Amino acid sequence: MYFIGSLVSESSKIDEKCKKEIENIWDNENVYLENPYNFFNNGFPYAAEKDELKVIHSIGSYIYGKKGEEPKEIQFDSAYSDIVLEIFLDMLERYLKKEEPVSEVYVDISSGHNIYVSALLEALRHFATFMNLSCWLVKSKRPKLFAAICAPILPGNKNVYNIYIEDQQFIVFFESPIKLSDIENIKEKITAEFTDYLKEVLERFLLVFSAIKNNIPLYLFDRYTEIDSLNSVYNLLLEIIKYLNARISKNYKSSPKLDRRMWVKIINSLGFYIGIIENLRAYKIFPVVSEKGVMVKDIEKKIKNIYEKFGLTNIFDILEVELNKLGRPKESKGGGNRIEDLIENSALENIFQQKKRSILKTYQDDKERLQRNFFAHCGLEENFIEVEKKNNDIYVKYSDGIPEIRDIIKEFLLNRV
Repeated sequence: MYFIGSLVSESSKIDEKCKKEIENIWDNENVYLENPYNFFNNGFPYAAEKDELKVIHSIGSYIYGKKGEEPKEIQFDSAYSDIVLEIFLDMLERYLKKEEPVSEVYVDISSGHNIYVSALLEALRHFATFMNLSCWLVKSKRPKLFAAICAPILPGNKNVYNIYIEDQQFIVFFESPIKLSDIENIKEKITAEFTDYLKEVLERFLLVFSAIKNNIPLYLFDRYTEIDSLNSVYNLLLEIIKYLNARISKNYKSSPKLDRRMWVKIINSLGFYIGIIENLRAYKIFPVVSEKGVMVKDIEKKIKNIYEKFGLTNIFDILEVELNKLGRPKESKGGGNRIEDLIENSALENIFQQKKRSILKTYQDDKERLQRNFFAHCGLEENFIEVEKKNNDIYVKYSDGIPEIRDIIKEFLLNRV
């Protein structure tokens, strides 16, 4: 911004004190570029009028210099993608740290270089995606987004100008921003202290997301399923923002040329995870520690609620059919009750061993068929589960007698993201 010679010309409207500050910057270019905020907080004449300031990177070459001296040239080696990420992170950090809810966001695209206007709109799109993915429970929490455009300000015109407000709308679907292959590549691209923890959190997000998308609700209630707390995901997001801001602001003559696509995927996935966790907590969907498992009627009631929130009501009918089968007689066994087949049998250990051999053999010989059957029955395929009836209530859980089952289920869920 301050490497333009005309800023200190006699025709410039900038006050003399500020002109002196700019010339001082020209004499100490490297000091200024290490931390421009020193100038904006102390020498910038309009600093007192602003609630906050955000310095973003520049692009291009600029000629500057004092009158009567040989002109100098400065070349900014910054990436457009970094500028978009820089603005997006600023929007996100302000939102996450604000104590009061944000109802409306306006971006002024009336002036400025085309690069920064387009970067601002692109950052707004990323922010909108994050907000939409993180606010499913109460969709009214999603801020309304607007672009503000001013009528052209030309010499000789009156000092009154119309401001035009344009509503900005962005649509999201129940799809994960990140894939398993993206997570596997994170360690190669990120060397931060939180890298290993980030991979673990993202994998847990994918498992929970896949369980909902693929209609496998029992995984959400399973005693061994790990679901992160809202606070831990929020704190991880803030740690990522701090890390990225530190890298971006290290020098203002050039930018670090980060992988914006990867970081936006990570941030929006964590936002999506927040949206999912809020729904799970609101409808009391927790891993159940009871030895009996979870009541079938609880699965039916609670899952229907979150499917409605996520727009997945079309898959609930399939789940309902599979849940109803859990208490019915099994035709293939001549009318024997399924509950009795699995539980009220004196050779229970033998049943576990038979099921274990059946699952592991099919897993080794025809994994695709085992996976297909697992998803076809909404994760309630009989070799994977135990069913119990008590006081006219039916309980179901993944078999504790087959330790390998949960690893197989996780593999299937991650394959179907």
